[in-house]
Amino acid sequence: MSSRQHFTITITDVHGARHYSFSQFVKKFVWVLMIVFFLVVTGGAGSIWWLNKEVEEIQTLKRQAEMSFLRALDERQNEYSNLVEEKAQLINELEEKIKQVGFLDQTLQGLEELIGVQPEIDAPIIERVKITQLTTLEKQIMLDHIPNGRPVGVFRGVSSGYGWRTHPVRGTREFHYGIDYRGERGAPVLATADAVVEYSGYHRSSGYGNLVILSHAYGFKTFYGHLNSLNVKTGQFINKGDLIGAIGSTGVSTGPHLHYEVNFVQRKLNPAPFVQWGLEDYDSIFDKVEGIPWGSLSQAIRNQVEKVEKQLLLRDVQ
Repeated sequence: MSSRQHFTITITDVHGARHYSFSQFVKKFVWVLMIVFFLVVTGGAGSIWWLNKEVEEIQTLKRQAEMSFLRALDERQNEYSNLVEEKAQLINELEEKIKQVGFLDQTLQGLEELIGVQPEIDAPIIERVKITQLTTLEKQIMLDHIPNGRPVGVFRGVSSGYGWRTHPVRGTREFHYGIDYRGERGAPVLATADAVVEYSGYHRSSGYGNLVILSHAYGFKTFYGHLNSLNVKTGQFINKGDLIGAIGSTGVSTGPHLHYEVNFVQRKLNPAPFVQWGLEDYDSIFDKVEGIPWGSLSQAIRNQVEKVEKQLLLRDVQ
């Protein structure tokens, strides 16, 4: 039963019926309470769903960040490994370069000692190399153009030197202006410097038989007598070491040998210092052979070298 202001709830069980009477306010309150509960439950469920979505997105971002970090870490590790390898390679190359520089320095010292160069203390290697090159070039020009070394390809000894002697054929005491080299007939005879062939043929008046006269630079000449055969012609340009003929016994001779002379401006010189002259004993000839203006000759060659140096510098600048 209910009235406007109250309503009654009847509950029946085995013990009988019980009646509960409530006012309309309580009824409204219950409905409000139920609606609030429904809204809270619904809102909570919605909030939980939204929070779950947020968590999933956060977890996704987290996984992406972790993967990106791991990739970056892997790249850094690879880069570090590459840097370690490059460092090791550079260290090996540096050690190899140090060994090479040490070897070059020792080699350069040997060359400096050989050509008589005394570099300044703590002079840069490049400067030492330059001085060595120019000095070597200067000396090489001198040794290429001025007679030096033996004129025979096979050395069998000397039968007669420069100076007074009894002529083996005439029996008279005469001055011998050359060196006679023993040798087998047909053995090679070589030019002792770059030259132009001034004479190549049989020279009857001198008694030298088959004779080759070479005209060298700076006023020098060399004579090669008693040759068995001639390998050059007059006017021909030849280089140091070229074959010019063969040992023989033509002309006034008692057996196969080579008569070798060195002249400077119509003056006959002792060939021995020129035969002994070389890069290892370069300065010795300046004291042994007098009457040659070695100073002005060396200066002329030095001027040539300086011209070459200037040309090289201009080429490098261009």
